[in-house]
Amino acid sequence: MRIAVLGGGTAGFIAAAHLTRYLPQAELLHIFDSRIPIIGVGEGTTPRFTTWFEEITGHGFSHLAEHCGATLKKGSRYEGWGCAGTDFVHRFQPARLIAYHLDAAAVVHVLAEHVHATRIDARVDELRDSSKGIHVRLDNGTEYLCDYIFDARGFPRGDTEDVIRLDWIPTGRATIRRLSPQGLSGLTRIVARPHGWIFQIPLRDWTSCGYVSNPNVSSDDEVAADFTAFLHDDGVFTWEQRVAPSFPNFMRRKVFDGRAFWIGNAASFIEPLEATTIGHAIGQVRSATRWISELGKGRCADDEEIGAFNSMTLSYMCCDSLFVAWHYACGSRWDTAFWQHARRGIERAQQNPLVRAHWSHFEKYVEAGQALPGRALSRCEDQETWDRDFFPLLRLYQPFGNFSEFNFAQIGHGIGYYKTVRDVTQSSVVEADS
Repeated sequence: MRIAVLGGGTAGFIAAAHLTRYLPQAELLHIFDSRIPIIGVGEGTTPRFTTWFEEITGHGFSHLAEHCGATLKKGSRYEGWGCAGTDFVHRFQPARLIAYHLDAAAVVHVLAEHVHATRIDARVDELRDSSKGIHVRLDNGTEYLCDYIFDARGFPRGDTEDVIRLDWIPTGRATIRRLSPQGLSGLTRIVARPHGWIFQIPLRDWTSCGYVSNPNVSSDDEVAADFTAFLHDDGVFTWEQRVAPSFPNFMRRKVFDGRAFWIGNAASFIEPLEATTIGHAIGQVRSATRWISELGKGRCADDEEIGAFNSMTLSYMCCDSLFVAWHYACGSRWDTAFWQHARRGIERAQQNPLVRAHWSHFEKYVEAGQALPGRALSRCEDQETWDRDFFPLLRLYQPFGNFSEFNFAQIGHGIGYYKTVRDVTQSSVVEADS
């Protein structure tokens, strides 16, 4: 069985390392064009990466700290979010879980040490299906017949009917600057600003700082000016200007067609607010590898199998996108065009037929979060205390996408959503009585 991984970014190396570990009998090709640079930015992860990295490489945090300047991450600190513009922490649950901040360019080199594949430095010119498999034609004229491919070549090019735009996510550009170490520890910092929000990811030797905005609402000049003002207020006056990439919030209707799996940014993307990108790539690769080893075994999937695989992936991504959009539901300390647009994201989501299929499920998790002590969950760092005081409160044992009712509780209470709902409800009752 021959499998090709296309793409030399984080998702491509995650796929190649995972296939090396779990399908060692397959002939693995890793095809990517070295002329395409890897954008080196600081990136946050979720605990899914921590578990996967140790499972695949046998290494833990100390190895990543040495080779990627990684630091530990317990969650995110939100500043100025919600109806009261207050600060709160969204901590991983349960309390023992930990993730990493890391250099995305450096982690590729670490993963490369655990890839056993024929490395081919070329651009893919064409993919063509046949009854025998999928043909991969390269720019040098070489062609390979593969049983399966993992396409991790980044965002879709141009408009396609296969893409579902997640217009309930209000952002689309990130302006990145590299700062000196800022003394942050254990948390990604996420600060509400007039044109969006700013993240700070603390690495060992530098801090990745980005302003996430909507290019259809705010100009690059407006964002740059406010970015500079924020840093000056923080006492930062020097930085290295990095990239300012635009990004689509989207998901493919079909991430598997029977022979080809799309993964990473080729399959879906949700803004970096909850650092889901690497976790999604890992989940996609796990599901694909499991299907190949247990059911595929070199053959093309039938229509029923293709439908089931894509339905599962769409459902997961839809749930995560709803949870992220809900962060904006109560706005922030800034009553600006961006935040007015962002607050209406949940309303826009409800208009989408795909979302409506998950709406009642979403509301059940929102309601479950209201009954939980969100602030106390955010403060709890001791696993024994968590097991004793919080675990017995769990009622919904399956997560909503990647998030449990404990995550909903922290965000909902943090942004003041439940207080807002109660005030509106009580106001309606008073008006009705009058």
